[in-house]
Amino acid sequence: MKIDDSLFARYQAGECSAEEIALVERWLDQLDRFPEPQDRQMLMLLENLDDKMPFIKKRKKQSRWKWLAAASIIVMLTTTVYIYWSQRAEHVRYASIDAIQAPIKSNAIVVLENNTEYDLDKLKPNDTLNAGSYRIVRTHDDQIIYLIDPAQKSKVVYNTIRTKTGGTAHVQLADGTQVWLNTNSELRYPISFRGDIREVALDGEGYFEVAKQERNHKRVPFFVRGDRQTIQVLGTKFNADFTANNETALLEGSVAFSDRGSSLEQSRKDQFSVRIRPNQVYDGKKIIEAKDITRYIDWKEGYFDLNEINMGQLSLKLRAWYGVDVRVDAQLAQVQLFGRVRRDKSLKEVLDLLSQVHPMQYTLKNNSIYIK
Repeated sequence: MKIDDSLFARYQAGECSAEEIALVERWLDQLDRFPEPQDRQMLMLLENLDDKMPFIKKRKKQSRWKWLAAASIIVMLTTTVYIYWSQRAEHVRYASIDAIQAPIKSNAIVVLENNTEYDLDKLKPNDTLNAGSYRIVRTHDDQIIYLIDPAQKSKVVYNTIRTKTGGTAHVQLADGTQVWLNTNSELRYPISFRGDIREVALDGEGYFEVAKQERNHKRVPFFVRGDRQTIQVLGTKFNADFTANNETALLEGSVAFSDRGSSLEQSRKDQFSVRIRPNQVYDGKKIIEAKDITRYIDWKEGYFDLNEINMGQLSLKLRAWYGVDVRVDAQLAQVQLFGRVRRDKSLKEVLDLLSQVHPMQYTLKNNSIYIK
């Protein structure tokens, strides 16, 4: 009998005969030699880790070292593959501007409590990822939700979703709160909330629709913690941009601010001295009345809002979305723009539309776009 892809598939699904199980496990016994993992079988095992799987069931007792050896190989290979593809994705060389297309994948990963990383693009709609005491589900509309073993809800377990260049993600937290992450952002959160506090940590930009929650007839607050600022929420819709812009735009409800960064599970009590109303923006120094508050969530709705920004500011958005350096001539950088452009267009299509409004030329050189 030969070890091939179909045998590993049946082994993963629990459909092997006793003879086949013995064959696969004899193969696993050889892992203590730590051979270089070149076979497609090992790659298939890695890919199948994020396929649809039930909660882990008890199996007959087997040698512990066997699974430690297998786990070591898998961790090493997972790390190697991830680093390779990460570097490849971030260092794409383009032969022409026509080749620079809008991202078609989420370009996001989820990091489990043991620091294992999974590419969310491998988790297809309606598929589940088994993480032991809980499952991660990608719904048909690309939302990430959690199914948690009730016996494990008392334990605090943190996951992280991280988007890369051109990436976005949408996750539903345990309390029903919805969070959308913009490109190059990170959200750390407990898979279930406990006690009289709800809190997450944000690095980058995210849009929140916070669910109202009461306990003992009192509202349970929700905190978004960042390096430079902390937001206190009761139930609302807002966009938190914790990048260099440091802007929070409120669409509904009410939020309060502490101009001090904070971390998860900290014991320090913060003073939330600044509060804003709907259609207001707080930049860490002053409160601004927004003419159109929805322009702060243009990324979530799938377009670039060009109103009230200039070419220099737009170049930063283009760089983050398309993954290429965009350099604008100093005289052109201050030109004010207007209108909106869909983010699913290629970079050339976006630049062609802009050049119809304001004359400009663009070239690709050494993987950078020069606009003048």
